[in-house]
Amino acid sequence: SGSRTYAAWASAGVTRADGQPFPQPNASAQLWIPVAGGPAFLLGPNFNSVKSYNPSMNYALAICHLGDRCLGGPPFIQPFPGSERALTLAEVQEMQTRLTKAGFDTGGTDGRVGNDTMKAIKDFQIRTGLLPADGYGGLKVLARLRQGG
Repeated sequence: SGSRTYAAWASAGVTRADGQPFPQPNASAQLWIPVAGGPAFLLGPNFNSVKSYNPSMNYALAICHLGDRCLGGPPFIQPFPGSERALTLAEVQEMQTRLTKAGFDTGGTDGRVGNDTMKAIKDFQIRTGLLPADGYGGLKVLARLRQGG
């Protein structure tokens, strides 16, 4: 979709996820929905400035969201489909302990996910057929570990 003012998006029925009014109704923005069923974004000049540094839409979104979070903003109100909450420190330590006991060296059980832990997770995912085998230790990996692999 093309660029319109925030006022035009609002009159077309587009609202902010937090229900607040758009702060600059006369500024222009372009609608972007990265994944069907996930959050939608109105991309303005700041987004385009970040994108001029790195043309990846996902990179620009991550940097802009990080900036919002640093300023005290909340996580995305509408989550991406299939996203899961991050593990707690205790859960990461439990995952590392269970991976180590199963023969996957995490380089310690400090609750920090470094290269050794990511490699251990990826090797575990490959051995157990858990897809995607991406080295991301989330709730699905922990649940499989709790079942004994």
